[in-house]
Amino acid sequence: MARVEASVTAVNWPPFVLRELFAFLTCGILAHGFARVHCSGCGKDAIVAFSCKGRGFCPSCGGRRMADTAAHLVDHVLPHVPVRQWVLTVPFELRYRMAYDRTVLREVRRVMIRTVFAHLRRRARACGLVEPECGAVAFVQRFGSALNLNPHLHVLVLDGVYARHTPEGPLFFHRLPDPTDAEIGQLLGTLRKRLASRFRRLGLPPPETPPQGEPDGDGPPLPFESKSVAATYAAAVLGRDANGAPIARIGRRPDAPFVPPAGARLAVQHGFSLHAGVRVSGSDRERLERVCRYVARPPIAGERLELADDGSVIYHLRRPFRDGTRAVRFDPITFLEKLAALIPPPPRPPGDLPRHPRPHCRLPRLRRCTTGETSRTTAPTSGRTGLGRRK
Repeated sequence: MARVEASVTAVNWPPFVLRELFAFLTCGILAHGFARVHCSGCGKDAIVAFSCKGRGFCPSCGGRRMADTAAHLVDHVLPHVPVRQWVLTVPFELRYRMAYDRTVLREVRRVMIRTVFAHLRRRARACGLVEPECGAVAFVQRFGSALNLNPHLHVLVLDGVYARHTPEGPLFFHRLPDPTDAEIGQLLGTLRKRLASRFRRLGLPPPETPPQGEPDGDGPPLPFESKSVAATYAAAVLGRDANGAPIARIGRRPDAPFVPPAGARLAVQHGFSLHAGVRVSGSDRERLERVCRYVARPPIAGERLELADDGSVIYHLRRPFRDGTRAVRFDPITFLEKLAALIPPPPRPPGDLPRHPRPHCRLPRLRRCTTGETSRTTAPTSGRTGLGRRK
């Protein structure tokens, strides 16, 4: 951090970055506070160290938050109906702006969810359903697999709609056919047009143009007091350090050709990509929880970190890249820069939060309509199965 400050400006780092970094140094250490837990039944005691509760990169706190979020969604939020994961990635220029500007991030998320919902409602009306309703849970991930800054969206959408057979009757769930590659391509084109129109109405730069306020740009400054955050974010998005040098990749083949992403139910247009190939059936709650854990996971897995003999930090990838890269190497200062870029800005005050439906809705008690038959969707029970929990 000191090297970035000296190379860009003398302005100090934002307090939330320093607070997160220094709190991580005390996470799980008994000398910084602990709680004593006593069991009146067996008489045994246990000491539990206090955690930092960080929202950026702490593997321990992020792992607990991941497990709690996934269990809550499976037990109390998502009904027993099919769920499809929609993943939206954006161009490099828009990633940089989404990382620091909450307005840009909020609008991208809003436009994506509304576009997917409109697509589902249109298909439902084509099947003769009246006033169909949709449901989704959205996650924002700020990181890529190589600790690069890559804000993108994972949205768990109910793979169908709720609708009534009669004006006063109960709601039934109607599963819709799987989307085709052509439909996803059209959906991504619609999303890009709506996003450009929304940005234009809000007075924001178009989503597919270089961002204003970069370290070497001529636009207005970032909404941070420190320009070192701008340098760190720009380098983290491009996979470089603060001096512009590329991050070292272990196992990369220099002559490897560029292979564009491809696959089923995937569309790529002008730096945007939309993927909808992961679907979970309504009865497979264990796989649904694994998907929830994946979208809510922390950016760093502690078991994949390695400290080399020369003092550099090696982070092993879960899956090799198409060019053969199996790990990335950072010097200590550059590794701190990447961690600082992964720390999100503080949340907004409660009075400024948007309104969302509460999780204690009546969806678990709704009825589910399948092809040729009608069945009742049962509410989740307190005794959970799978992933090490009681049966």
